[in-house]
Amino acid sequence: MQLDTDKNGLEAIFRAWQVPLIEELFNRKLISREAHEFLKELGISTGGKGRGLSPSRASVINFLNELVDLGLLAYDTRTGKGGYYRIYKMTFTREEFNHELLARFVLTLQSIFPQESKTFMWPRYSTSLRGD
Repeated sequence: MQLDTDKNGLEAIFRAWQVPLIEELFNRKLISREAHEFLKELGISTGGKGRGLSPSRASVINFLNELVDLGLLAYDTRTGKGGYYRIYKMTFTREEFNHELLARFVLTLQSIFPQESKTFMWPRYSTSLRGD
């Protein structure tokens, strides 16, 4: 995950095509084929070299598995035609998901600046950080 400070919300962390997929996972469980078809139906493109093309199924699977590896998504395994497949499901509510992302970025900053984070005055900067 990377932070793009020119954007807001989930788009600041995830690629544009990944955000609608995350939002859909708050509503229902998906297998990779359904996730890929969902993006195709929305007409979402990757914005990369293949502009106008929806993300490949491999990209969708890799993204879903990355979220699993990060502990942001869970899955159940089922057997079906051709072997096993994963049913991906969100492990957090929207609010919990956002808080988890925020906590991870704060913890990363604290590990990058260990000494500075001990002396940082959160209340002093909290209003300027929020834009109040």
